Amino acid sequence: MSLSCPFCHSPNVMLVDASTQQSNTALSSLGTPASLAAFGATVAKSLNLPPIVGGIAGTVLGSVLNSFTQQSTPPQQNLCFCHNCYQKFPTHLLH
Repeated sequence: MSLSCPFCHSPNVMLVDASTQQSNTALSSLGTPASLAAFGATVAKSLNLPPIVGGIAGTVLGSVLNSFTQQSTPPQQNLCFCHNCYQKFPTHLLH
């Protein structure tokens, strides 16, 4: 398999590591079980409920959100970058 761009057929192609792509979403960083447990305890305390009730509810909600965000992240694939036409493309398009 030669490294040539499928768009401009230039041999000036570089493999890009998939770990350079950003994989963390804002929802998963804000919706952690610990942060939602603290928020739930604060809300429950302001509503004259025991803080443990809000903490448990926040933990359960954070766990559910965390499981959905973990399942919805697509698998990372290696990309190539052409220095001639500046296109990024997956490695399976190399020819």
